[in-house]
Amino acid sequence: MTLKQPVHPTSTTAQAPAVRATVAPLRPSAGAGLVYPFELQARLLEASTIPELFEQASTMLARVPGTIAAWIYQRDARGTLVLVRQWRASQAEVSPLSGDELGALVHQRWIAAHRLGHSAAEFARPFVPPGFSSCLVVPMLIGEELIGALAVERRDGDIFPYAPEDVVVLAAIAAITAQCMQTIVLRQRVADLDQAAETQEAVEQERRRIGRELHDGIVQDLAYLRLKLEMMARIIPQDPARAQDEALQITEQINRSIAALRETIGDLRRPRPPARGLTGQLRELASRMVATETSQPEVALALDELSGVRLAPEVERAVVGIVREALQNIRKHANAASVRVEVQRQADDLHVLVADDGVGMERGPEPSEGHFGLEQMRELAEDMGGSLEIVSSSGRGTRVQAVIPLRQWAERQEEGLSER
Repeated sequence: MTLKQPVHPTSTTAQAPAVRATVAPLRPSAGAGLVYPFELQARLLEASTIPELFEQASTMLARVPGTIAAWIYQRDARGTLVLVRQWRASQAEVSPLSGDELGALVHQRWIAAHRLGHSAAEFARPFVPPGFSSCLVVPMLIGEELIGALAVERRDGDIFPYAPEDVVVLAAIAAITAQCMQTIVLRQRVADLDQAAETQEAVEQERRRIGRELHDGIVQDLAYLRLKLEMMARIIPQDPARAQDEALQITEQINRSIAALRETIGDLRRPRPPARGLTGQLRELASRMVATETSQPEVALALDELSGVRLAPEVERAVVGIVREALQNIRKHANAASVRVEVQRQADDLHVLVADDGVGMERGPEPSEGHFGLEQMRELAEDMGGSLEIVSSSGRGTRVQAVIPLRQWAERQEEGLSER
């Protein structure tokens, strides 16, 4: 393929942002030679995104003595070299190789380097494209895989080419840029996996919540209706009038169960509102309890110490889950006139309290087999490295108390990240 000398346009390509600037050249010689590579590495390693990395790399390329233009190409998913960043010195009128032209040249060099008697290392060497005597191209490789290329234009490069030490610096910029690109991509993939894991955990928590609502709601209602029907079948011959009253009660319970089931289905269909802080979620739980209870118990919230405090999402989910379960148990079983919800941070621990003045529990608070509510509250607290205690007695209400050690949980998370 024969390449023509490029025409000097008055504007830059639309593919990549162009920068015109005057930078102080720095030749890596004598004392400066010891400083420049370390500065180069530090500047490139500071980049957290690919565009930021390319900006740093173009700035470093511009500091190589004699350079009047620099271009950075990245290989896309189709294997094409795409111009993604360029820099030109003031008054310089030069244009870059097109991605197709550079791609064809690189492909020819790859074939030549892999012929019998040649070494693949030849492919990594900087080269001067035919017809562009003042330009130097440096491939960017990860192993033997091409991921991009750097191209620089030197003033009067056809007469005064880059000095060997300058070529070494250009090769170093290409190598470190390639390594940083791989690091940024891998870091993003890890972040995506973490996000996917958090999403999966949220899905699992939602599934458990739905299971608890169905078990503590419709399943208990059906069990209650079965007992009522069995009782009605026994008393019909002896007391038809009482059997009729039982039938009316069963009808009312069926209507309530249908309404509750429709509400649950409606909640699943409605889009999830934007994420709120912990205090906002707890206030919503309290408001929903007051709105759905015919007796309208008084719900007091003590959340002052959480104002402006942002806890880890996992901790917030655990607290909300514990309070939700406790309020649900109160609504269904306690017949309480007042409820108090406290979430306070004391030193490195988070204390959660949900107390009511309802009927309490005649027996101990150990859950029966298959009863998800109390078990789930304990699981939520223990998953955070904490504990949960339920104190109750007949006629004296119930207190659900959880303690979550924030520092201990954070240390466990850091240990988990370090093991990756």
